[in-house]
Amino acid sequence: MAQHVAILQKCVCCVKAIALTLVLGSIIVGTVVGNILVCVAVFLVKKLRKPCNYLLVSLAVSDLCVALLVMPMALLYQISGNWSFGSLTCDLWVSFDVLSCTASILNLCMISVDRFWAITKPLQYGVKRTPRRMIIYVSLVWLGAACISLPPLLIMGNEHTYSDTGPSHCSVCQNFFYQIYATLGSFYIPLFVMIWVYYKIFCAARKIVLEEIRAQLHLEVHCHLDMEPPAAQHPVTPAVNRQLNSSDMQTSQGSPPVKQHRSSSASTTFGKRLV
Repeated sequence: MAQHVAILQKCVCCVKAIALTLVLGSIIVGTVVGNILVCVAVFLVKKLRKPCNYLLVSLAVSDLCVALLVMPMALLYQISGNWSFGSLTCDLWVSFDVLSCTASILNLCMISVDRFWAITKPLQYGVKRTPRRMIIYVSLVWLGAACISLPPLLIMGNEHTYSDTGPSHCSVCQNFFYQIYATLGSFYIPLFVMIWVYYKIFCAARKIVLEEIRAQLHLEVHCHLDMEPPAAQHPVTPAVNRQLNSSDMQTSQGSPPVKQHRSSSASTTFGKRLV
């Protein structure tokens, strides 16, 4: 009976391992292919080779590093439940993990700041968004990620426990001050910056849309007033109508003497010219 239970447990473990391998393997392949396509598209398509896409390429490179350098070993570690690659590999793997993930988060943060400046100051920032400036932004992103990931590798060391009887483990440095420093720099500060920046972007976009709607309504009102007939714009009252009729009658009665006077004056002038 105990043998059957052990065999059943092994079968369940094998099924779980196969399912986990398929799921995580497909995620790794999709991540690699997708980010490679992004980089190739930016480098091959001329319209995409713009300074504004440098941060997008940097984000794709950081995600590609996660998929190539971190996720395969994480898959093996997850399936086996034992770290069998040594302490040096553990330090390098954890450092690459922190470096790539932090660079990905900081790239997202810098992209949000770049979009905020492009929306709020389109004319000024459009001139300042040069390739040199964007390369500086990318360098700052990776420098910040290195400042967070390198201290355990160079100074503190990561957590690697080796055991002859039980499974070995590998994890990031658990020093209290480093944990505070790393979590603030790689997660909470970029999170708050992105929340604030995207809120400002939402307010700016909403203001632009409201101004466009207001201008459109103003234009439609003026066009409607220009197309209306004068009678509809200034209705004639009965009193004004009577005054207009009386003035027309006076004009019609007094018009013949004027015409007769003009004709007599013209004949007199013509006679003088003949004499």
